[in-house]
Amino acid sequence: MSMHDLPPSESDSPLMRRASTHLSVVVGCYNAARHLERRMRQLLAFLDGIGREYEVLIVEDGSLDDSLPILRRLEAEVPSITVLHNPRNMGKGYSIRNGILNSRGKYIIFTDVDMTYSMRNVLSVLERLESGAPLVVGNRRLPESVYVVNNALVKYVYRRHRGGQAFNALVRLVFGLATRDTQSGLKGFSRAAAARIFSHLYTDGFLFDIEIFIRSRTLGIPVADVPVQLTYEDDVTTVQQFRQLFSVIPELVHIKMLELRGAYKSRERGAADEEKQNAESDKAAASSWSQGR
Repeated sequence: MSMHDLPPSESDSPLMRRASTHLSVVVGCYNAARHLERRMRQLLAFLDGIGREYEVLIVEDGSLDDSLPILRRLEAEVPSITVLHNPRNMGKGYSIRNGILNSRGKYIIFTDVDMTYSMRNVLSVLERLESGAPLVVGNRRLPESVYVVNNALVKYVYRRHRGGQAFNALVRLVFGLATRDTQSGLKGFSRAAAARIFSHLYTDGFLFDIEIFIRSRTLGIPVADVPVQLTYEDDVTTVQQFRQLFSVIPELVHIKMLELRGAYKSRERGAADEEKQNAESDKAAASSWSQGR
């Protein structure tokens, strides 16, 4: 692999070609060295046991720890692993888009590197895709969803859950979306749906998921939900939570500007290229607005 793996253009993307394996699992990775190898081997062991041909694409997002050396060693050892390395820390949206545009699977699932979601949930998403659903979300807000939390993290997980509910209510108000868990870290796509959706996404950061639902609504692609079980092993600092909260403001402005401009509607390639240039201008404007606060 090259030192830096940039997302391919639409015309060059493997996503626009015929599938050559059954399942692609895409995982974004940033500063995850502490448990990285154990979790990746856990994922591989599970996938080996479900009886489908698969690939795992891990997108390393400019980590400052030993994530990349660990992943390169795993890539050399395991033929089903492909490691893509972003040129610098580009963001979750950029990373997942990079992985999906390079995927070869008939069905494509992305999940979080911390493997918070149960492996059985990954299989549930795949089975819904195999039954004909084009877009499947592991929905944490469903009554059947379960959280497995040790005592030390109960308050953190409760705050996160309540914060997520409030944020999703804001997103539904601003964008008119029906889903109650836009930011779920477990989503699956048929290859055809992924090709139609990810060709018109522009946000590199945490809120790229909102674009997925705006685009799927525009295309008339239905969304299926499955309940999930989440297990929390690690905490994050309050400072990190506040930083994430502040950073979403310009991203929300950016996405709303794109929606008002019609960026998520189907367009010919030339118009789409022009829209990407406009998206960059909007992103810079939103960032300047944030810095002026």
